[in-house]
Amino acid sequence: MSSETLSDAEPTGLPAHAFSSVFQAITGLRNGRAVVAMLGCTFVGVLASGLLLAMGRPGVFASLLAFIVWVVAIGTGLNAAALLQMDHARGISPRSTADALVYGFMCIPKLIVLALAFFAVEVAVFIVVALLLLLCKIPFLGPLLFVVVFPVSVVVVGVTIVGLFLCMLLSLPAIWQGASITRALGQTLAIVRSRLVEAVLLLLVLGFVGFAVGLILFGVIASGLLPTLGLSVSIVGFGGFGMESMVAMSQGGGGYAVAGAIGGALLWAVAASLVGQVYLLGLSLVYLRVTEGLDLTASEAALRATFDDARRRTAELGEKARQATHRDAPVAAAASSAAVAADAPGRAAPAAYASPPAFTAAPPPPFDPSTSDPFRLGAREPQTLPPSGVRSGHDADISLPFDDAPGARTPPSGPSEWTPLPAQSTAPAPLPAAAPLPPATTCPQCLSPVAPEDTFCGVCGYRLK
Repeated sequence: MSSETLSDAEPTGLPAHAFSSVFQAITGLRNGRAVVAMLGCTFVGVLASGLLLAMGRPGVFASLLAFIVWVVAIGTGLNAAALLQMDHARGISPRSTADALVYGFMCIPKLIVLALAFFAVEVAVFIVVALLLLLCKIPFLGPLLFVVVFPVSVVVVGVTIVGLFLCMLLSLPAIWQGASITRALGQTLAIVRSRLVEAVLLLLVLGFVGFAVGLILFGVIASGLLPTLGLSVSIVGFGGFGMESMVAMSQGGGGYAVAGAIGGALLWAVAASLVGQVYLLGLSLVYLRVTEGLDLTASEAALRATFDDARRRTAELGEKARQATHRDAPVAAAASSAAVAADAPGRAAPAAYASPPAFTAAPPPPFDPSTSDPFRLGAREPQTLPPSGVRSGHDADISLPFDDAPGARTPPSGPSEWTPLPAQSTAPAPLPAAAPLPPATTCPQCLSPVAPEDTFCGVCGYRLK
């Protein structure tokens, strides 16, 4: 059992004074430090964002930076005021305003993570509903499915939106109390499982209390606004907050218009801050009442076990994917090799290396003295060449012009042993004398014109003959 459990028995419901204790949220109006913290951060945020926009031309980056500064300032002031109200609801000594501001700034990342987690759950539900609606587009069967899917989707989406809003509201006090994100989610789930109806009823009662306080405050402001505006018009010329009034007053008394606008904005900010203090203290009281007697540690342990199981399953899926990748790597390599071979059909695939066969010397043929001597005259009858100009029927060579030249002989048509040729009795005919060159008409050296009978060039003196 957790140390936060206030009773040994299982909680059966809220005590009778739980609903009446919500009316104590009205005492949040007397917490001046919380009001100052919220108003001060709001004023600083508005002033800083206004200066960023006034430093130069307001571009996208400057506008985004100004919005971030304004949100951080508003969030810090809201969390600081909520921390001071939580200390008041728990009945402990309140911390200093500086500590509240510092811790309020540190609570912003936790709240952002919580909001993103709830938003992710809502998006997942919307995706499931969208898939079911896509199934309803099946012909003939789609309308029948839509009869069931439509009402179920309406209920599921409505419960999701309202439930996540309630979970976000109930998680805020846990963050203000100093709980981690996991612990805040575990406490919220414990409240939803055990005391959802009681929590909703207490929040409704808190809403009525805050509305009543706001109605009183803004009623007082509205009742005093009209007479004051009338007196302002007759005395200083300030007549309202409308655009036409501002333009008209800027032509005559611009200082009063700006001062009146700032004063009016500050008045409405104080009224809104007072109503906010009632809601902050009431939310802290509701959280303390609905967590009374609940085993919050068990819920946190169950949520951590769920997260650990999801992390383990994710790790197992990643390990299986890694093993499948390593297992399919050889198959992928073979497929890529086959693709490369298919891309180059004309290129022969590399053959596997095979060692050359062992060399074995063949035995020499038997020696035959009758056929081994080709120069032996009595071995075979010599074959004589055919007469000049006669072609053999077995000669398949192409007839060339020099085949019929004098002294040419046709080679034998078949294999025959070598026989010596008879000695030629006549010597070869001498070559004819070369024809004389024509007389030069130009000098070979200077290319000057010369006559056929000139021996020397008349220009350069070159010897022509």
